[in-house]
Amino acid sequence: MSGAEHGGFRSRLRRQLTHSETESEGRSLRIALVLTVIISVSTAIIKSVPSFEASHRLLLDVVLVATTLLFALEYGARIWCAADDPAEDNPGRARVRYVLSVPGLVDLISAIPFALSPHLGVSIDWLDIVPIFKLLRYTAAFQFLVEAVYSERRVLASAAVLLLALLIFQSSILYYLEREVQPEKFASIPDAMWWGIITLATVGYGDVTPVTALGKVAGGITAILGLCMFAIPIGIIASAFIEAARRREFVVTWNLVANVPMFRHLDAARIAALAGVLRAQRVERGERIIHKGEHGESMYFVVSGEVEVDPGAGAKTFRLSSGDFFGEIALIEDLPRTATVTAQGPVRLLVLHKRDFDRFMAGHPELAQSVRLAAEQRLRNSG
Repeated sequence: MSGAEHGGFRSRLRRQLTHSETESEGRSLRIALVLTVIISVSTAIIKSVPSFEASHRLLLDVVLVATTLLFALEYGARIWCAADDPAEDNPGRARVRYVLSVPGLVDLISAIPFALSPHLGVSIDWLDIVPIFKLLRYTAAFQFLVEAVYSERRVLASAAVLLLALLIFQSSILYYLEREVQPEKFASIPDAMWWGIITLATVGYGDVTPVTALGKVAGGITAILGLCMFAIPIGIIASAFIEAARRREFVVTWNLVANVPMFRHLDAARIAALAGVLRAQRVERGERIIHKGEHGESMYFVVSGEVEVDPGAGAKTFRLSSGDFFGEIALIEDLPRTATVTAQGPVRLLVLHKRDFDRFMAGHPELAQSVRLAAEQRLRNSG
């Protein structure tokens, strides 16, 4: 394999390992890795059941060692592919950066056969459950949560300081009110803080409760304040989480629109405005999205999944996947559809209806003619 082929394969493998769940490239590999994680973690859970562990110890150990070997191969591949990280110019630094990152450390721990540790007289096989964190790499929701917490870190830190002050104050009050009647439970302010934590969190285990009248009043106030105090960070995180999801969805939508030839000449603000009128649609496997010969009133962007395009008349069918689009001529020309498009599995689409497009063009008359010319040129090229 030549150097160029070597680098090309490494780049392709990195894309397959790192692309998101909406990308079609490398989806089979990512599905296989997710299934390996599920098998590994499920086996570690089953192994904790004494009856299963006693009767199937060898089989469970073999499964765990086999999945660990696969994780080791993945870890080695990720180190090798890290050299193509576009965010780092130096391949060595890029690899060190991955190895020292949280995902890299999780991958490292997952690649060590801790299932064999009891046979060596060491009890650290509980680390076999660590691969569960590898699933976070394929979960957009976790990425949104991290982004939400980071973006609101200053506000959350202020809320945490306020909550700590309330905890200390309420625990001190209960200590002074209850220390005479319950010296074993409220022996000091740190002891009282256990009561303060579970009361502010509204868990209320019941192992430590006030018995004096004033103590009960203070306890009730603490429980109410706890509801209010926890509502603040929860509301902040929820709002930031939704905003992070919207930002990602907007970026995906913006990129899809910007890649359409007849929209490429639009500036960023107008592409964003056009992306705002797109509507989400989901279709299932085998469902026909458009029929050849029907009147076209919308164009489609493929967000995830694959569709098959059948031009008919003996022409060869072909497939479109994430990032592709079809039906754009319907926005400009009053022509029947030239192909039948069928979903090859669950497909997420963004739909731009002609009426929404026309309204957008009415608000931007200077763009209408240039968009029409671009569409006519594309129609001539396709013909």
